[in-house]
Amino acid sequence: MDFKEEKSAFRKSMLSERGLIPAAERAEADRKIAENIFALSEYEKAETVFAYVSVTDEPDTMAIIEGSWERGKRVCVPRCESMGIMHAYEIRSMDDLQSGKYDIPEPKDCCLAVPQEEIGLVIVPCVCCSRDGYRLGYGGGFYDRWLEKRSAPAAVLCFDRMLVSSVPREPHDQRADIVVSDLAVSFF
Repeated sequence: MDFKEEKSAFRKSMLSERGLIPAAERAEADRKIAENIFALSEYEKAETVFAYVSVTDEPDTMAIIEGSWERGKRVCVPRCESMGIMHAYEIRSMDDLQSGKYDIPEPKDCCLAVPQEEIGLVIVPCVCCSRDGYRLGYGGGFYDRWLEKRSAPAAVLCFDRMLVSSVPREPHDQRADIVVSDLAVSFF
């Protein structure tokens, strides 16, 4: 088995494991992850927050997005433009979202693009994450390409039970500045 096949098999195994987290445990973990984000000084300083829109069994970002609006922050979310390329667009309510590529909610065409330099904190998804800040994504490279150009701190959200000692890495994989789980926050 070559590296790409190993990475794909590891991703599949971790997705399966994440899918086994009971709903009640996931809901409590989601609540704690949101609390941990709101407590970050990096979050407090950020006027504009870039967050993914969670789907299926990912750490839920709805409370983070809505809590950011309540705190007077500007919120932007990704839209996949082409293979491996995404951009940030401001949303002012959940009504600004529509089903996009990969059935992930994305900003409608009427939403305004947000330049990367205006973003104060990036909230990043993962399948799982290593304890040293490297995430295993979904394999499209969207976030790694986007993160290599950003200046804002990147916080990856990960259920504590999905933190692992290491993930298969390639040279282009970007390290998060912060790992936020339901049990801890780690800085790199």
